[in-house]
Amino acid sequence: MAIDKPRVLLTGAGGAVGTALRTVWQQEGRYELTLTDRKPVEDAQSTVKTGDICDYDFIQELVEGQDVLVDLVYLSQSNVGEREGTLTDIGLHMLLFESAVRAGVKKIVFASSNHASGWNERQDPQVKHLPEHIRPDGWYGAMKGMAEVAGRWLVNGHGIHFTSIRIGSFGAEVSVPNSLRACSYCLSPADAAQLFGLAVDYDGPEKFLITYGASDNVYGEHEGFLDLTSAKEVLGYKPHDNIMQYRDRFVEDDPG
Repeated sequence: MAIDKPRVLLTGAGGAVGTALRTVWQQEGRYELTLTDRKPVEDAQSTVKTGDICDYDFIQELVEGQDVLVDLVYLSQSNVGEREGTLTDIGLHMLLFESAVRAGVKKIVFASSNHASGWNERQDPQVKHLPEHIRPDGWYGAMKGMAEVAGRWLVNGHGIHFTSIRIGSFGAEVSVPNSLRACSYCLSPADAAQLFGLAVDYDGPEKFLITYGASDNVYGEHEGFLDLTSAKEVLGYKPHDNIMQYRDRFVEDDPG
């Protein structure tokens, strides 16, 4: 008897992280994917819907019939609130999340950032940081943190699963981080596909989960400072890559 694949909507599918996820997931054939971005998604092997993610009618079309929303999109705005009538990133995600839940989506996996707690890193950059508090270091991190708060409401109010993955940096050999410190919190494409896939598949008791997203970046006394405990213990994450292999390219750590 055939088992229906989870229907997964991937926003921001044409970006770096989106490309990494869809490439692996399409090869594995685990999901019935719908990919969306503002621009055409190159070399896609799944359903693609191109359009403006800020358009209400387009959002309704995207979320209809989906089981899981994997949300990578970020609405960049350098001057928050200056242009009347425009959506901010948190406004977009409130609209997207609410539309998804109304359409019957039961699970949201959200791409957040370590900048949601980046102020901690400014105070003590050598201490491992737990993903329990929102202490943004700018509007980018603040918007990500507010989306996580919105996710908490969806869990409490609608009973869905919401997982937020706070990515440090994202890279591969062709796009290596530019400092020893950046290597310590980098997430490789393969590990990203594994971690986000585990979040898509997770049906355990933890309905609201915030975790950092990084590879297994350790070398001697240099260890990644983003705590991966919840990713490993709750989701079963087993990172394979160690971006610290590029450490010899850097003479000094750049704390910025």
